[in-house]
Amino acid sequence: MNRLPPNHHAQITGALALLLGISPALCAASPHLPQPWRQEAVVEGRDETYNTERFLHLLTFRHSEALPGPTDNGIRGTGGSVSSRRLYFDFRFQQDFGFNDDHQGFLLDIQRSEDLDGAYQRQLVGFRHNLTDNTELWLQGDVFSDKAQSDVYFSVRHYLDRNHWVHASWILPDAYFNNKTDSGDEFIRKPQSFFVQWHLGTEASAPAAGTLVSINVSPPSELNSRTENLVVESESLNAAVHHRRATENWLWQVEISGEVTRRHYQLGGETVAGQADFERDHVKFDASVTDTQRRFRPRLGLYYLSLEEDGFFGRALNDVGTVNRREPTLYTDLTLPLSARTTLSPGVYLSKPDIDEHYLRNRDREENGFTGKLTLPFKTVLSAQDGAVLTLNPTFYLHKFGFGGGNLQLHWPM
Repeated sequence: MNRLPPNHHAQITGALALLLGISPALCAASPHLPQPWRQEAVVEGRDETYNTERFLHLLTFRHSEALPGPTDNGIRGTGGSVSSRRLYFDFRFQQDFGFNDDHQGFLLDIQRSEDLDGAYQRQLVGFRHNLTDNTELWLQGDVFSDKAQSDVYFSVRHYLDRNHWVHASWILPDAYFNNKTDSGDEFIRKPQSFFVQWHLGTEASAPAAGTLVSINVSPPSELNSRTENLVVESESLNAAVHHRRATENWLWQVEISGEVTRRHYQLGGETVAGQADFERDHVKFDASVTDTQRRFRPRLGLYYLSLEEDGFFGRALNDVGTVNRREPTLYTDLTLPLSARTTLSPGVYLSKPDIDEHYLRNRDREENGFTGKLTLPFKTVLSAQDGAVLTLNPTFYLHKFGFGGGNLQLHWPM
């Protein structure tokens, strides 16, 4: 968890003044954070089928501030209604409490978010030790009262210079499960996950710019869940590249991310039994450009999502089906100053989703029409010195008459 220099408050304040109203393409379960294997993901899976506007909601509720980013200290949270019953929530509080002239540090990383397998929570606590001036060793744990559920993280970070580093983690999910569980479940092949990240930043005057490349790999594992009457083999890979570049007149931003997941189930029971595979291929692309010399900072962007899923979705849905979604979206917004601390950034999102979903239990969905939303985010600077921003973002459907869900965000670099 990168540490900021003593004068970081002034630097961040200046950067926020320039970047207010420009939103990065970092969404739920950012692949720029370690995403280790999760038992509830491979056994239960998500407990809902997505409605037509699901990913349009996530796009309009994404983090609207560049700072703090996924590698920065601070609070970054966004939450909003994605259906009459569901609230999407992506929150993280990360802090490196350095001591002993910053040669050591206490690490705290609290996360609550969701991915395509459902919601999750992590509460990582740990310790950082500077092995040399440029190399750090980290030991972290996601600790539970049930020792069988605790994850252990071993990490190393090497700084090539102040804004350029490489980070690697080896994660042991449910590290003590076979020895500590009283459920009767067991690992046949223990899971592990690997995370590698390369960060190349720019000068401190533009801390949000630069390039970030991240890869998460979970090699094959096998779990015998007698509780849910199944055996599951699982492996996954997800990766992302984020690039942000500022020139004299323009701010350019590109994000590409993808996931490949493969699972094989041996299912017992009366409803869905026998052997079943599950395959997921997921790709997202987002590119935008902002005219930073114009008073209202107009932005134009193109977003594309592709999601293909086929097979058994886990015990929560307990269903077999196929999901094919292609969702191109064109969006634009601008920033209107209302006062010294408040701005309004109206935006329009126009999408043409192609959705084809079929399940054994008659939860089919076929859509090939227009969807759209109007967003009206009001942003208030809570602390100019700290760069803390509170955003209230009401949205409205454009393809039908109705409220499109409210969104509340808090960003506070520390």
